[in-house]
This record gives sequence, C-alpha cells and structure tokens, in this order.
Amino acid sequence: MKKIICFIFLFGILPGLAAQELNDYKYILIPESYEFLGEKDQYRLNSLTKFLFNKQGFNTLMKTEEKPADLQQNPCLALNTRLENNSGLFTSKLVLILEDCYGKTVYRSPEGTSKEKQYEAGYQEALREAFAGLEEIDYQYETGQEVSFRINKKELPETEVEVAQPTGNPVDSVAVNAEIEAEFNMAKTGQPVYTLDGKTYILKDTNDGLGLYLKDASEPIALLIKTGDSNSFIYNSLTNQGIAYFDSEKNLVVEYVNRQTNQKVQVVYALID
Repeated sequence: MKKIICFIFLFGILPGLAAQELNDYKYILIPESYEFLGEKDQYRLNSLTKFLFNKQGFNTLMKTEEKPADLQQNPCLALNTRLENNSGLFTSKLVLILEDCYGKTVYRSPEGTSKEKQYEAGYQEALREAFAGLEEIDYQYETGQEVSFRINKKELPETEVEVAQPTGNPVDSVAVNAEIEAEFNMAKTGQPVYTLDGKTYILKDTNDGLGLYLKDASEPIALLIKTGDSNSFIYNSLTNQGIAYFDSEKNLVVEYVNRQTNQKVQVVYALID
C-alpha cells in the first residue's frame, strides 16, 4: 500500500517539478538541423519541433533568427533543443532534450517510438510521442528580477567543473573509458566489440549475416547481409544502404553514398582487441 501511495505521489508531483524548472526560461532555441540527420529541416523535424513547442505555449526561436534584446543580454534565458536518436533498424526512437546555456539537461522526455517504415512518417510520429510528456506540464514563464538573476548566476555542475580541469587530453580519456567498457562487454558476450565516437557496438550473428548493435540495445541499428565474398556484406540501416567489410586490422568499415550531398561516406568501427 505504501508503494502505491508513493507512486501516486510521485506521478502527481513530478510534472509540477518539471514545470517549475521550465518556467525559469523564456525562450526555446531550435536548431536548423539535427546532428543525426545533418540536412536542414530534414523530414521537417525542426519545423515540427517548433510547431509542437508553440502549441504547448512556449516562445520559440530558430537559432539562426535574430535574438530579442533581453536574450542577447542574457543567453541563459533560453533552453537549447536537442534530439537523441535511439532508432534501431525497425523502430524509430527519439528523446526530446532541453539543455541550459551551460549544457546541463533541464528536461528529458520519455522516449517516443514508431514502427512506421517511411523515415519521415516514423521520425515525426516518434517526435510527437516524445512531446506527449510536455502536455502534463503547465508552462508559464515567471518574469521578475529574482528569476533572471538566479539564471544569470547559475553555476556549472560539479561534474562539469571536474571535467574542465583534466591533466591529460579529454579525447584520450573518452577513448580509454570506451575501451575498458568494450573489453568488459567482449568478455561478457563473447561477441566482437567495436567503438566509434566514444560509443560501444557489438556484432551478433543472424540468419543472413550479422547485426550491428549499440551497447545494451535490443534492436540492431543495421544489418550486414552476406554476399558471395566472405569478407563483404550489404549494409542496410534505417537511413543508409551501402557495403561493409573488414580491413586488415579487423576493423569494420562501412561505405555508403550520402543521399543529400551525393558524396561517398566511410565510417570505421574500431575493433577492441
């Protein structure tokens, strides 16, 4: 009974806490393009983001728009919009993230998902589902010098202060952490483990070839389909099709043509020995 009461209490109070946090910010900044897509307003995700925020009563600006005078004087009045793409081969998955001027996450939505096969329909449905969490929040910007002063004087989180004073190259630190993590996963799964941009990937056998999985993901981000050559595969992901093969150092090399630029792209997943 206590657990039920606690759950009801939390369910009722969390939207209120999120609203109080968001109420400190006057503007929402939306990028012209999202990192995982690259093209300006691809699949109309950026314009849809602006529409959905406006629908919930937020004051939105595209990052390239001219900023109001108060925002120019105090950039911390705005939150920056980011989308986390957790999509697999068969499911589009997006998380809406709002970050303050120091890069600290102020709001993180539940994951929106879609089984739509068409990219535009799938991403848009997942984005709309991610926005559903904001419907529980009664947003209203709290004007006043006290709120503005508190935002101006907001200090960096402790974790950011610690990271800002490393003794070595921060890129090297990320690589070392990824390598330790990958080695642990290799011992645990017995599957080849790779790294790319600080993330860990695992190859698993399938009936048609191999599945490329992000660490701890239940669905593959891509399939590597066998061909007549034992070292060559057809690469098929949610957004790209191309070829894949293993180089002399057993790294996984993926090549495809970017549909927007018509340029060849090569991605190398480094094997962790």
